Amino acid sequence: MPGSEASEPIEHLFTVSPGVLAGIRAFVGRLAEEAGLTDRERDRIVLVTHELSANAIEHGATDMISVRWEDTDQGVWITVSDQGVFEVGVTLGDRGRGLRIVLALADEVTIRPGRRGDQGTVVRLRVPVRASVPAVLPRILLVDGDRFSGRSLSSFLDAEGYPTVVTGSAQAGRDESASPPRLAIVDLMTSNGLTVQLCDDLTRAGVPVLAMSILPPPANLRSSRFLRKPVHPLEVLAAVRLLTEPSGAASEVRRA
Repeated sequence: MPGSEASEPIEHLFTVSPGVLAGIRAFVGRLAEEAGLTDRERDRIVLVTHELSANAIEHGATDMISVRWEDTDQGVWITVSDQGVFEVGVTLGDRGRGLRIVLALADEVTIRPGRRGDQGTVVRLRVPVRASVPAVLPRILLVDGDRFSGRSLSSFLDAEGYPTVVTGSAQAGRDESASPPRLAIVDLMTSNGLTVQLCDDLTRAGVPVLAMSILPPPANLRSSRFLRKPVHPLEVLAAVRLLTEPSGAASEVRRA
């Protein structure tokens, strides 16, 4: 059975190039599938590894990134190492978004910062996997045509205790909402704007709707709340908490 005992660590060294992040995501995604992890567990591991690697490239001025995978009884350990310098007080501010996502999705995170004269930042974290899940949980429906964006947000919300079903089109969202979700998060650019009508239908059915878009909200939008993209996952989480509270979705709200 996958994960019943510790396996040998697997490490790969990546040269920084325009396509390196896609290669890193594919690397850990393949290992997660081979380990028999669920889609949500795989997406969570892919997201945290992506965030750490992206931070190393953007802020660490590194030419090489090492990614190490360890599948143990306690979970999957991911170690991302670079050749850069971790500037405390400067780099932390820039890396804040990625680190907040990582801290939300991982149980244990340790950072050995690279410094001038001792370059090389090492981040090691543990992602819990194969945990038992209650049979009945309130669902959140997420409609987003951007597959990576949708899965990333889904993994983040799932880690915060909000299990999420992801669909990539307005029609798929409509089909999934035949069994009404507790909340719907809808990207208005999905399906060339047909999701605006989906928001209207869900609102009429009494389902709270959190609408998001890179553009201002259309005049005919009906939703409980609107967030303008790009939006931080923590802001989405705050809106989800508000709208899933008993009195949180009582009124229809539009916000640019």
